[in-house]
Amino acid sequence: MTRTEYARQTFAGNGIDGLLIASMPNIRYLTGFASDEPNVALLLIMPEQQFLITDYRFGEQASEQCNSHTQVVVRDRARESIGETINRLLSAADVRKLGYDQDYFTCSGWQAIADVLSMHNANIHGVSGVVEQLRRKKDEDEIHSMRRAAQVGDQALEQLLGKLHPGMSEREAAIELEYALMQRGSEGLAFPTIFASGPRSARPHGMPSDRFLQKGDLVTIDFGAVINGYRSDMTRSIVIGCADTRQREVYALVKEAQQIGLDCLAAGVPCSEPAKTVDAFLAQTDYSRYAGEGLGHALGLETHEKPYLTAGAETRLEAGFVMTVEPGIYIPGWGGVRIEDDVLITDEGIKILNGFTKNLIEV
Repeated sequence: MTRTEYARQTFAGNGIDGLLIASMPNIRYLTGFASDEPNVALLLIMPEQQFLITDYRFGEQASEQCNSHTQVVVRDRARESIGETINRLLSAADVRKLGYDQDYFTCSGWQAIADVLSMHNANIHGVSGVVEQLRRKKDEDEIHSMRRAAQVGDQALEQLLGKLHPGMSEREAAIELEYALMQRGSEGLAFPTIFASGPRSARPHGMPSDRFLQKGDLVTIDFGAVINGYRSDMTRSIVIGCADTRQREVYALVKEAQQIGLDCLAAGVPCSEPAKTVDAFLAQTDYSRYAGEGLGHALGLETHEKPYLTAGAETRLEAGFVMTVEPGIYIPGWGGVRIEDDVLITDEGIKILNGFTKNLIEV
């Protein structure tokens, strides 16, 4: 059964018999067409056919990349609006109620389509998460790509550590890391690289600055590679020079918290359980007020996917989910520590996809 056929099986429960998709990751998942640019294609799924609608800029690429059950429609933008193209395709099929992926259309973009469809008395209905639900469980090919992305991340970080030194700027270090990712085969960056040193490492998403590394700095490095569109996401905290007593204490605490979170992961476990368990552990320490919120998130064609490992999450983990586990302690004016791994849930337990050491590194 194809991924599109699985998607069609969800239509009845959503009260629709067709679906219009704007999310590029969802389009890639269902067709193979890949673009980092938003709004370059739409996917129209109908009972018997699916159409990728694009324009002359991407027509050749779409024809090469799309799977055999996707028909490519290259719209003449000067002669036909996107709404008119959709209506033309719908009129040839038995679609009584069209769902549209409401989380990914802009208000103005959807209104332009809806105005045309309403003129032809189309029955349209907003839906959410139809394809994202399917994407949660990764198949063997997806897992292979994610494992490779994690390995590329391991190799790139090892390469960077051999070049870090006091006097190097955060920005220079981030560029070195990103270059190493590309050298090792990454298609791009999973997300903008986080590289924050000294007191700035207390910023969970600190972007690289012109600050120069100094002896004694804590450094937080959070980055990811991309292989076949699939992301890795790893964080390590290191020390430039020799770590002091407090740095070792906080690092050991975060490392223990992460292991507690990892030990909670298993198929069938509610996503809230690991988060609550780690929260309870950190609450008994002197650093509880500095702990970051949430323990992790799902990972795949996007860096942040559902479900999340949070205290209020109700979803249960399933075999095939890939989750991050990333507790952190962030102390304003002093610095922060985060340790993050990518974890595959299986029926037999868990497998950590990246292999970089979690022992405290002193550069």
